Amino acid sequence: MVELKRIPYFDNARALLIILVVLGHMSSEFIEHDELIADVYLFIYTFHMPAFILISGYFAKKIYEQGYFKKLVKKLLIPYVIFQVFYTLYYDFIFHDDISYSLFIPRWGLWFLMSLIFWNVLLYFFGKLKYGLLMAIAISLLIGYDTEVDEFLSLSRTFFFFPFFLAGYHLKEEHFVRLKSRMNTVLGIIVAIVGFILIARYAPLDYRFWLLGKRPYEEIADTIEYSALMRLATYGVQFLATFVFLTLVPKKQSFLTSIGQSTMVIYLLHMGIVRIFHDHPIKQYIIETSQYWILFVSSLLIVYLLSRKPVVNVFQLAFAKNKK
Repeated sequence: MVELKRIPYFDNARALLIILVVLGHMSSEFIEHDELIADVYLFIYTFHMPAFILISGYFAKKIYEQGYFKKLVKKLLIPYVIFQVFYTLYYDFIFHDDISYSLFIPRWGLWFLMSLIFWNVLLYFFGKLKYGLLMAIAISLLIGYDTEVDEFLSLSRTFFFFPFFLAGYHLKEEHFVRLKSRMNTVLGIIVAIVGFILIARYAPLDYRFWLLGKRPYEEIADTIEYSALMRLATYGVQFLATFVFLTLVPKKQSFLTSIGQSTMVIYLLHMGIVRIFHDHPIKQYIIETSQYWILFVSSLLIVYLLSRKPVVNVFQLAFAKNKK
């Protein structure tokens, strides 16, 4: 039996990533109005979901143990169905959004739960293959040409991000320990700064569609002949950015550690709060006055409030104390 002990490093990583997830969602309505926000948004999306998914894959070591998929249904599928129904009704009746009533097209961030289910299924077949990672990348590069693979069942994102999940599964604790050398940390800081500058100077906002991985090539490329190469280059950027992020995560226990133990709670609940924020007059105020610092402060506040014990305890009670 594979036992994975709780290590502050991974909880710290999760905490930083969930903060960036919330900030990314908060910022999504403002990227067309401010260049700096657009640059920060692109920078975040080069690594925050790949890193989250890679860490999720690392903790899927028990994939071949009996009862694993039964627990997966309880941990992921049931919450997905409940929150899919909840957010569908929420967006329709409260905000009057034009959305379809379907369990098969995930509402906003719920794609992650749907894909996480499929990543585990795929992992069962790819986990023991010698060249499984290369095969997963090749399938992703090719499947982007299929216009039928899109947001339905989150299939496009499932295939696009699966290489990160599979890579995480194959990583061992010592690999992460080696990342935390002083030289790697210094190198990570330098690469992060240079990367942000390059994004600010050269990356168009439309590049976000390549980072999101939710659409076929036909919908995001002017010409699709070289789209596979573009996706391959995007993988290079994302794997490098993920490596850089992991070198910068603090390894000692801190205030981040407790937040990182409740990321599923924060992930599932923050979407309702962010939607209110986007529909509130404060959105127009921020745009008109350029008070974009409010996005950062609000994101931290949302994460803090949703990670408090009363919220977490109620959530865990409702879902049999399953944690992400």
